[in-house]
Amino acid sequence: MKSNQYKDYIKKSFIKYALSIISLLFVLVLLFLLINVQWLISGFNKRNHIQLSGILDQQFLLYQQGLTQLSQSPDLLTALDSTDSAVITANNRLLYEFANAQTIRSSFVLLNQNGRIVSSNLFAGNQEIFLDSDIFHRMTSQMQEQPEKIFALPSRLNYAHGQAGDFILGKAVVKEGVPAGYLFFDLLDSNLYEIIRRYPLDDVIITDRYDNLIFSISRQQTDPMDKYPSGKYRMDWQEGNVVKVNGKHYHIQKSSLPGSSLILYSLVSTEYQKNLLFYGFFFMLTVAILLVIISLPVTEHITQKNLLAINELQNSIEQMGKGNMNYRLRSQVFDEFQKLDDAYRHMVMQREELLTYNSELSERKRIMEIKQLEEQFNPHFIFNVMETLRYEIMIDAAKASDMVQSFASLMRYSIHYGSTIVSLRTDIEYINDYLLLQKMRYNRRLNYHIDIPEELLEYRIPKLLLQPVVENSLVHGMKNTHSISIAITGRVHEELLELCVEDDGSGIDGERLASLRAGLESEDEYKEHIGLYNSHRVVRLLYGPGYGLSIESQPGSGTRVIVTMPADMEEDYV
Repeated sequence: MKSNQYKDYIKKSFIKYALSIISLLFVLVLLFLLINVQWLISGFNKRNHIQLSGILDQQFLLYQQGLTQLSQSPDLLTALDSTDSAVITANNRLLYEFANAQTIRSSFVLLNQNGRIVSSNLFAGNQEIFLDSDIFHRMTSQMQEQPEKIFALPSRLNYAHGQAGDFILGKAVVKEGVPAGYLFFDLLDSNLYEIIRRYPLDDVIITDRYDNLIFSISRQQTDPMDKYPSGKYRMDWQEGNVVKVNGKHYHIQKSSLPGSSLILYSLVSTEYQKNLLFYGFFFMLTVAILLVIISLPVTEHITQKNLLAINELQNSIEQMGKGNMNYRLRSQVFDEFQKLDDAYRHMVMQREELLTYNSELSERKRIMEIKQLEEQFNPHFIFNVMETLRYEIMIDAAKASDMVQSFASLMRYSIHYGSTIVSLRTDIEYINDYLLLQKMRYNRRLNYHIDIPEELLEYRIPKLLLQPVVENSLVHGMKNTHSISIAITGRVHEELLELCVEDDGSGIDGERLASLRAGLESEDEYKEHIGLYNSHRVVRLLYGPGYGLSIESQPGSGTRVIVTMPADMEEDYV
């Protein structure tokens, strides 16, 4: 037969779970590294590219708008033909404020139609370089042909004193439809570099639409004296958004700047992530193998540790099965097992108490029902009923029929051993039949009144609860008195059902009343008022120590017995 030991199950389970966790961690780490290479780099590059392109495009648009507005400024037109130093100074201030207000600052040059510099922030030597450059001659020639258009070219002028530019924009200053001068803004390379380096990108490349290189971080770092190569700049595209630059692979993002004819490239190196993925794979593989090797002795140790606590718990249960409720687990047993042992011990003790309570409850119910049978089958009682019935048949046949029906109901209810809990309506009907027959027996000596509100009749009470109380009033209340009146009432107060049986009989003196109350609270059977004691104990056993019978009495003034229990319409009690 195949072994089904818990020890083997723990070993197999631990190894299975350990291997599952190791495999899951291995896969998750590899997925993380792969996502880091493929998605995180791509998303990181894309976000920075979008932000950078937004700034650059905004700057180009601002410069174009500024050129358009400034070329139409009356102050510039006045300065082109003026030799007044105040006018020129004011014009210089206007151009300085515009250039310095931009995120990417620039150098500016304003020339008249004759090629004379009217305003500029370039050093004298750099002004000569500008005037001698091919860029100047080409752009002014184009402006003369198309004075309303803004022209832009890569700036290849190697200015000194940190005034080197990357991209130059220019427009003709028109007067009466004819170019009267020329305005240029050359975006400073140092300022453009500072803006771009705020973004954690490995390289940023800007070209025009003809692939002419305008800006490159890597070129500026490696060759600051001759940063732009002649000719075209072309990308060595690999698979997907990957390019190869100087033997290294980069993830690249490309976009055109709508405000200009420029193209922006942003590059993030993938070399580090590839190495991380490669070495991470072998590292995790090594760790996984070591963990599998270590898990074997660890499994054995954990199994023994767990079995120690389980064996102790098993021994404790066996001892409790033998009746030894004082056996305790060892101190080193885990708290959870200690709590389980305490809970099981508490459950066993509760079960024993419940069995004792149920046994006593059943016995009390049996005694009450037998006593009712003995009372109802008492020869004198039956004789009186039959004798009265004989006369009533001759006098009033309808009343005699009611008496027979009441007597039959009384007998049927007494010998019925069905439900322990019945509705108040059922028990009151029984009491009514019982008192009706007793009325025939005692005639004018007995008067009774039952006043139970209709809404209370569906509440559940123990069977034969009130009959012993009513019988007690008849037996003891009629001593030393000619007649007795019994009133049965009920009410619900603060979720408690209170049933009251009150008589105007002889009452009970103080000493006997104290003895009676003490007898009801005694655990031993109270012999003198066995009926009251049984009813009290049944209520206590069913609902708890807070409920039961209370007795009030004065000698010569009658007795009141109040039965208190939970107001409940459900049969929830055993």
